[in-house]
Amino acid sequence: MAATGLFSQIINLPAWDITGYRTWIAAGVLFAWVWWREGHVALESARDYRRMLVLGVLLCVHWITFFHSMQVSNIAVGMLSLYAYPVMTVFMEPLLRGTKIDWGDVASGMFVLVGIYFLVPEFDFANSMTQGVLWGIVSAFTFALRNLLLSYWFSGQSSARSMSYQVLIVAVLMTPVIFSSKHVPSSMDWGLILILGLFFTAFSHTLFGYALRYLKAKTVGLVACMQPVYGVIYGVIFLHSIPDVSTFVGGAIIVTAAIYESLREHNKSAMTLTD
Repeated sequence: MAATGLFSQIINLPAWDITGYRTWIAAGVLFAWVWWREGHVALESARDYRRMLVLGVLLCVHWITFFHSMQVSNIAVGMLSLYAYPVMTVFMEPLLRGTKIDWGDVASGMFVLVGIYFLVPEFDFANSMTQGVLWGIVSAFTFALRNLLLSYWFSGQSSARSMSYQVLIVAVLMTPVIFSSKHVPSSMDWGLILILGLFFTAFSHTLFGYALRYLKAKTVGLVACMQPVYGVIYGVIFLHSIPDVSTFVGGAIIVTAAIYESLREHNKSAMTLTD
């Protein structure tokens, strides 16, 4: 999933066009896979379809704002600001599940917020980097809410089936944008869109769905904070985009919080098994 940031820079299309094309490709692949593996694609009830619609809308907003964030700023700022979503998850999950807030998680969340603070060069809406952070935060909120609802509503659903419907809903929502767009993909764009749809959408998000079936959303979110590290490395290698010092500092704080949370969760699981 960390490599998706590259495509926001190398595909010469707006974020909403990229989202529309990638999701039609991913939806076709995912539905074919579900049909082959499970023999049918239908959901169990009308309520499940309504819930999938909600998840699809949230995923649509997340993808558009995520790509737009990176396009108005850069990969590092866009990806790192997105990772405010573990913080949001920490506070939202207890409200959804009716459990107590774990103050260790809150501490991790505060570290992530401090890291995000270093990403913002100045609180000026005219600054492209500030815009990138703000769009990333919108993307973070919709992603956090979608992950929580997915794990709460469809914990027993196969991740491929769940993802296929969400991606299809995004594709349908973006179809009017595709037909009304003045931007025409080049042959190079089509090749990149195909790779993005197959491997970095259908495959990667299905694996992410598997993680949400077996772990708490806050755990998946905080451990996934390692993704911006990979994203920044990809940007340096392939695009020669080197972040400034403040971005490195903010990223280091966010990654430290992720490592702390993953180790703490591992220790808690080990103690439970011992008991």
